[in-house]
Amino acid sequence: MKLPEFWKTGALLLVLAGLGSYIWFVERKQEPKREGEREKVTVLTVDKAKAKELSLAAASGEPIRVVKEGSAWKVTSPFTAPADTSAVESMLTSLEKVEADEVVAERAANPAEFGLDKPSRTVTAVVDGAKAPLKIEFGAKSPDGSSVYARTASSPRVYLLASWVEGSFDKKPFDLRDRDLLHVKRDDVRSMEVAGPEGAYALARTDAGEWAFTKPVATRAGRWSVDGLLGTIENLRMDSVAAEAATEVKAYGLDKPTRTVSLVLKDGSTRSLEIGAPAPDPTATPSPSPSPSPSPAKKGEKPKPPEKPKPTKYYARQAGTGLVAVVPATVADDLAKGMGELRAKRLLEVATYETEGFEAVAGGAKKTYAKTTTKDKDGFDKTQWKRTAPDAKDLETTKVEDALFKMGSVEVSEFVDQPQALAAYGLDAPVLKVTVKAKGESWIEVGKKDGAVYARRNGDAAVLKLDATKAEELLKAFGEL
Repeated sequence: MKLPEFWKTGALLLVLAGLGSYIWFVERKQEPKREGEREKVTVLTVDKAKAKELSLAAASGEPIRVVKEGSAWKVTSPFTAPADTSAVESMLTSLEKVEADEVVAERAANPAEFGLDKPSRTVTAVVDGAKAPLKIEFGAKSPDGSSVYARTASSPRVYLLASWVEGSFDKKPFDLRDRDLLHVKRDDVRSMEVAGPEGAYALARTDAGEWAFTKPVATRAGRWSVDGLLGTIENLRMDSVAAEAATEVKAYGLDKPTRTVSLVLKDGSTRSLEIGAPAPDPTATPSPSPSPSPSPAKKGEKPKPPEKPKPTKYYARQAGTGLVAVVPATVADDLAKGMGELRAKRLLEVATYETEGFEAVAGGAKKTYAKTTTKDKDGFDKTQWKRTAPDAKDLETTKVEDALFKMGSVEVSEFVDQPQALAAYGLDAPVLKVTVKAKGESWIEVGKKDGAVYARRNGDAAVLKLDATKAEELLKAFGEL
């Protein structure tokens, strides 16, 4: 049976509509090419996970070779040392897919035309499963300097690549070296002992995760101060290597280190950092010459000698090793601050979100407080504080938390490390004692004597003289709960 003409026309319209829909919904999603923009051309692909060797050879400078051993990388030329894995992995990422802006020649009749007769840089990767090493050579820059000519060992083509591609392989041997001197994570440190001109002291991490001095006196340490010092040690990196395997270290001041830091880690292993003499810094700005005509000293006074420039670098090593490194002065400067910088200079730092409850004793009366946490209608935590003894009463959360915060705002103006009897500080009859339950128990006692305010706290053999104004604010805040 022959279909009417209008059915044929209708069918054709349906086909055209379907084709139009495809173009609209599929082709429109493709990013339109800008005018004059070319398709990228894949030059080289390297399976990063299978790479086992990487070599860099520049027209000037020493060739570099790194080899994978297990999960780590090692520099094998021009010296032998552990490699900075992240630096090697970054270069391999650049090789995963090298793309060119264009192919400028299918075959270079005259490689010198592109600077490829004597490549400025050659990168070679040895990959498991590949029949031959994967190699890319970089030649001269394009006239505008934004691109570079390149070719691979597997193709006669000459490509034009963005200059940054070559720049990602512009490395010196030291750039690929593992410069971490101690390999320490701050959270793994369980104890620390420091010796230096300012005296020796030792700290240990408590079961609650806080830090406390164990010598020369048992006293609390400031959490953030110690964490800052450990962060400096964790992030310590070599600026350069003074000696790979020194047998005589006197020249570096390491026969008698000026400062030593000994660490015990959570797995029981130890690390010790020794800091020796100041090291030359070729990048330092020379100090101005002293005035040829210094101001005359007052009668009877000796003229002051010109101040020596502050060192910016020091020699250092991990104890027991022959590698002598040059490190920034940061770690030496932080250690020079001594024990006084690390002491807990606030009466008691309290994290209210960790606090489960507390007890306050003042004027012979004891009161206990507890926190409950519930969910509001929107699913957010809602905190409610209650006094549970001697009577039950709901309290304003902000008022309770303000009182707890005030313990952290009271400053210690003086540490009495060899205290007399408690009566000498009014601590035989404290005007306030607060015991906080948060990851264990912490307590403080406050006493008054001859117009001064003193305190003591658990885990601390010292008596603390407090800022009187802040201490009065603390007493008032707890008195109103």
